Amino acid sequence: MDLSRTPTRRWLSPVPWGFALLAAASSLTYGGDHAVNAWASTNLANMGDHPVEALIASAFLFGADPWVCLRGIALAGVMLAFLVLRFGTMRAVALVAAGQVLGTLVSEGLLAARIEAGQADPALRATLDVGPSYVIVSGLAAVVAAGARRWHRWTALAALAVRAPHITSGLTTLGVTPVGHVTALSIGVLMAWSLRSADARRRHLHRLTLRAAPLQTEGGAMVTCSAPRAKWSPDSTYPNRPRPRWNS
Repeated sequence: MDLSRTPTRRWLSPVPWGFALLAAASSLTYGGDHAVNAWASTNLANMGDHPVEALIASAFLFGADPWVCLRGIALAGVMLAFLVLRFGTMRAVALVAAGQVLGTLVSEGLLAARIEAGQADPALRATLDVGPSYVIVSGLAAVVAAGARRWHRWTALAALAVRAPHITSGLTTLGVTPVGHVTALSIGVLMAWSLRSADARRRHLHRLTLRAAPLQTEGGAMVTCSAPRAKWSPDSTYPNRPRPRWNS
């Protein structure tokens, strides 16, 4: 993708900056409020009571520590900007939303199955689980898989490598957070590959359409791209060659 040809509205998209500002305001205001965090937590208790509100609110709460909050918001904003540049606003939002929703559903669904089977403590249904980590992980994975620039991809890969211990911690015991992280990462990669393939097919079909389209003359008349072939003859190949005279 040539960023010099990227529409200006992608550079000015309100999604990355709006997300960063809203996340900063909500985190710095309510990050330390236990009641708000308990209501926004994407645990089994809230998913059975107000799932949509919990899924949305949880993605904007970065915690009570201002430094950790601002650092995470900066990472999320840059990652969203890279996604918007590559896929456009709507598809970027759909990608990270899929990471948040499916990461939550898979991890909490597995916990519910384990509780039902007697393999997990029922008290885990009300565990505090807030934060945009599924959004960030799915977005970073998508940038690594199909970033618009090489340095975008390397930056995202470095961020994922730094977060790898946190992403995978507790995976062997099927913890909710690591299972959600791995699910979100997989969703980001798969959706990025799918969107990249769709873009490649669209460009290929566009090129084929341009090649097959008739040319337009200055007067508006339609002419075809190819002319009928003339029948070959020696004289047509060598028009100036002297003809032999045949003696009778």
